[in-house]
Amino acid sequence: MLLFDRKERRKSQRPVTAKRDIKPKREKRLFCAACRHPITHLDERISMQGGHEHSFANPLGVTYRIGCFCEAKGCEPIGMETTEYTWFQGYTWRTALCANCRIHIGWRFQSGVEYFHGLIIKRLTSVGPATH
Repeated sequence: MLLFDRKERRKSQRPVTAKRDIKPKREKRLFCAACRHPITHLDERISMQGGHEHSFANPLGVTYRIGCFCEAKGCEPIGMETTEYTWFQGYTWRTALCANCRIHIGWRFQSGVEYFHGLIIKRLTSVGPATH
């Protein structure tokens, strides 16, 4: 018990405003790298087919590194659902654009009422819009 009291006393004697004690808060939201529009949140990450991140190539040979997210309110799925060349068995897919700047940001995969987003890692950033 005495050891605990000493540690607590040392903690209370340290200045809480010292620069070394203040850690920058890490942003948990993810934004469109092109326009900084909020897309999703790190807490929305999910594992599909054994992992959160995957590398896939489309029929033209373009390889994408994607992360899987349960929800991505900042993107908008467009086009018709298709099963052609799906990367996730049993899921249809649609292209997903940033709802703000309309850049291709990934895909929305759906199976019945269940869906998730596969978002292109390089098109996301944890740096949000500048605040003035």
